[in-house]
Amino acid sequence: MSNKIYLFRLRNLGLPAIESIEELANETRLSLGKVKYLSFRSERLYKVYDVPKKTGKKREISQPNRELKALQAWVLRNILDKLSSSEHSKGFDKGTSILDNASPHVGANYILTMDLENFFPNVKASHVYNIFHSVGYNQKVSAIFTNICTFKGGLPQGAPTSPKLANLVCAKLDSRLHGYAGPKGIVYTRYADDLTLSAQTPQKIYKAKQFIGTIISDEGFSLNKEKTKISGTQRQKKVTGLIVSENNLGIGRKKYREIRSKIHYLFEGKSTEYDHVNGLMAFTYSVDRKAYKRIHTYINKLKSIYPQSEAFKKLAPEIESK
Repeated sequence: MSNKIYLFRLRNLGLPAIESIEELANETRLSLGKVKYLSFRSERLYKVYDVPKKTGKKREISQPNRELKALQAWVLRNILDKLSSSEHSKGFDKGTSILDNASPHVGANYILTMDLENFFPNVKASHVYNIFHSVGYNQKVSAIFTNICTFKGGLPQGAPTSPKLANLVCAKLDSRLHGYAGPKGIVYTRYADDLTLSAQTPQKIYKAKQFIGTIISDEGFSLNKEKTKISGTQRQKKVTGLIVSENNLGIGRKKYREIRSKIHYLFEGKSTEYDHVNGLMAFTYSVDRKAYKRIHTYINKLKSIYPQSEAFKKLAPEIESK
């Protein structure tokens, strides 16, 4: 493909028309030496450490240093965020949320939830290269962007570019899974590494469970079998943390009671976790307005029971701002 065609494609997408590392340095307002260092020595610029998961296992975090992270943020802002992810991807993109991921499954009798194991590291550098090359960057520039955005041959958990790149790479996976599910009346969505399929009959879901693992494997991913779950008519259905029912979705009774309990402790003076509770309330407001209004009413009730408590004043700004 000629340089003119490359440049036309880039400009048509609203992307910076970069043909060399010198032009990248100019666009980012960094010295040529700095860009070369951040690209060709990127493997040395990460701090690697583990954080515990709820399951007791550990997740490896690869944190880029300040300068590399700033360059990655430039790539995200000026290139990646201008590219569209799959319509079935409901996370890691502006304007998407767990609510968008759960909503399509409201009313389903059976839900299959699956989890992709080691999601970011399994997105290979070669796939990242193909993303940059496919939108119009030449081989050299695509390789430079790949160096900047990958670590040890995959996406680093800790880089700002990793979530969006993972979504873009998974466009083919999403297309193939929907290609199987859609014609059979099965709804498919993906939120990061969480896959959800729903249908009205158990036969469709059980057949899907047997088949789609082949597609996932063929795309270079593997399933966390411990997190594969089918929820039917006799079991509470949960999608990315939200409870899905026949005609509604929200935080569920258990989470609602947990938030009420934490608020009660604040009014009694047994807790000072105001930031945590305000965060829970903000989350509830974003995904479940009915539960939020009930919490608001409960706080007003506690105000009359504990008139001397400072809790209402510290919670009220969060409430009133909504």
